[in-house]
Amino acid sequence: MKDFDKTYDPVSRIEFIQNDKLGGETTVFLHGISSGCDSWTNQIAALSDQTSVLAWSAPGYGKSGQIEQEMPTALDYSQRLLTLLESKNIDRINIVGHSLGALIAAGFASKYPAKVNKLVLANPAQGYGEFEPSKQDEVAEMRPKLLKKLGGTEMARQRCGALLFDASDDKVALLEKIMAQITIEGFEKSSRLLAHDSIHHYLAKIDKPVDLIYGTEDGITTPKIMFEIAARHKNISLHAIESASHLSYLDQPDRFNQILLSIIQGDGL
Repeated sequence: MKDFDKTYDPVSRIEFIQNDKLGGETTVFLHGISSGCDSWTNQIAALSDQTSVLAWSAPGYGKSGQIEQEMPTALDYSQRLLTLLESKNIDRINIVGHSLGALIAAGFASKYPAKVNKLVLANPAQGYGEFEPSKQDEVAEMRPKLLKKLGGTEMARQRCGALLFDASDDKVALLEKIMAQITIEGFEKSSRLLAHDSIHHYLAKIDKPVDLIYGTEDGITTPKIMFEIAARHKNISLHAIESASHLSYLDQPDRFNQILLSIIQGDGL
């Protein structure tokens, strides 16, 4: 897997990978709760000759500055993304969010619809905003406790089986590299976002088509949950990837890229 240089924007305090050699519309990638911008290297490499690309390290991840709010929502993270886009003079985007990144992407699209051409949710996390407070507390505490106990590298080793259908050595090594960079404060705040917010708040406000990509072997955001999201919000098109778990874009990058490029280019599948 190719390594890409990262850039830091002092205005938004966000670290990111960017290839904007084509100009025009940019495809923006938002990673999930236990991940980082490096997880999108297959997509950046494959799509850079088709579209300008940008993958961020979310606030509190990598070298990105922490989110200020103690109980942040998807809109707080969306504001930071907007500041980055404005700093880079990017006016209109295709936004691709994975898991917790999908919740943020939905929040961004609901708040700034004129900025978004295509909204793509990959294995989206619903969030627990509609659950009982006891469940929310459990979710908010679970991942930070695991990180404190194991450290990022060991957490990646223990979690890879749940995240990947094909837990090959190179993919596990990438997860170890990424999770080793997670900060506890960033993890705590993103865990609170997951615990207390809900993607349904934002999808209900979006009136444009939404594409949802999922892995048939995902035991975290299961196909059943994906079907329920699509049934609740009638503007959603589902795209299944066989032999893929939660990190579908890392498990089956060629198929994921094929689907994503067809969505961006409007070719149909």
